[in-house]
Amino acid sequence: MMIDFEKNLLSESFKHLTGYGENYHVLFEQATDPILVTDFKGNFRDVNTSFCTLFGYSKEELLCENIRTLLDTKHLQKHPIRFDLLSVGQNIFNERKMLHKDGTPIYVESNAKKLNNEYILVIARNITERKKAEELLRKSEANLHTIFNRTDTIYVLMDDNLRIISYNPQAFDFAKNELGREFQISEYFPDYFPLERRPVLLSNLNTALKGKTVSYEVSYNQPDASVNWYHVRMFPILGTDKNIHGMMAVASNITEKRMLEQQLLRQQVQHQKNIAKAVVDALEKERTQIGAELHDNVNQLLTASTLFLDQCVDHPSYDPYILKSKTYLTAALQELRRFSHALVGPSQDETMGLLVSLKELISDISRIKKIKINLLHSAYDEQKTEVGLKLVIYRIIQEQLNNILKYAHASAVDILIKEDCDLVVIISDNGIGFDVNAKKRGIGLKNINNRAELYNGVVEIISSPGNGCTMQITFKRA
Repeated sequence: MMIDFEKNLLSESFKHLTGYGENYHVLFEQATDPILVTDFKGNFRDVNTSFCTLFGYSKEELLCENIRTLLDTKHLQKHPIRFDLLSVGQNIFNERKMLHKDGTPIYVESNAKKLNNEYILVIARNITERKKAEELLRKSEANLHTIFNRTDTIYVLMDDNLRIISYNPQAFDFAKNELGREFQISEYFPDYFPLERRPVLLSNLNTALKGKTVSYEVSYNQPDASVNWYHVRMFPILGTDKNIHGMMAVASNITEKRMLEQQLLRQQVQHQKNIAKAVVDALEKERTQIGAELHDNVNQLLTASTLFLDQCVDHPSYDPYILKSKTYLTAALQELRRFSHALVGPSQDETMGLLVSLKELISDISRIKKIKINLLHSAYDEQKTEVGLKLVIYRIIQEQLNNILKYAHASAVDILIKEDCDLVVIISDNGIGFDVNAKKRGIGLKNINNRAELYNGVVEIISSPGNGCTMQITFKRA
């Protein structure tokens, strides 16, 4: 009977102490956070069920105790309860080490404020697991301290909320130099990075927090137009309970390695170009020899044959055969002359430059095909173009004209050679056009691309069915 009376008295205590009604008392009792009411000496005046559950006491037991009973003595000595500040209305938010009834430490985050002239209201939150995780991370930090400060590698230690727990001097320098800021303990790590980088960064961080190791490379542009490269790894930190309590971000400056790789790549590309040039030079030399043989030997034999035939003209009985033979020989001579010039090209024929050779090529084509070919040149000084490049331009134009004659069914072609910052060759026709994606692997176009690449040339093709074709080759000046 007495016990029931005491319970009823306790259930009314909050209303009596605070002056609030029944609805507020229901909220007080059902709150998930522990709540207590004390006087200004620390004596318990009321507690809710969550508080009792947290510390293992019954409400009746606590109402006979002082708050100091639940506090760790050493912690209380260093951090005394400031009743003086609470009495003048100042709110106090802090962390405290408290004790369960069985002596187990419980870490609490509390918010205390003056309720009225007699009582203090405290709302608490159990942060024991968080403190354990922080302690684990601090131990990890202690174990890594030597590594942190004796390496060129960047280390940043974070909790599972991505707040910075520790970092080494190299990380400090990285933040200052690349991000323009200085790392601060407890700050949210992603906030230090530019907005455009955060989505990818957060994705990688969250992947690491799920238990996976993340590895990638990232670059930062420098004021002098150079680039710094970093290899980044992120991995979770596991406790003895196998739960993830935080993560480590590690970065290494690989700029020098990248520069060496790029230099090696450039050397390999240049080596391939040198090999390709050597092959082309060998082919051109062979073409020249064949052309010279055709011009000097076969051409002379045919010329001599026409001379002997001329001596037979005075014999009327031979006239029909002689005249027909002479017609064939003349045509053969013209074809051999055209063919030998086409094989030799402008660089081996000392009497002919690029423009003269192109005009000769156009003239030979025009005698065979009914097609109008216009050659234009703007601000182009042939004397400033090296011999090898002139040959490449000649062969590209020659190859594209052959493609046009075979496939385009064009009636007109415009060839433009112009020079400004770069040397540009444009070949346009009014033919039937083609699907560029379907044809870009053709042998003819591949040959053109290979030749252009020897001199840093870039080939662009604009065409579609029914709309002709425009090919532009841009040779970049170093």
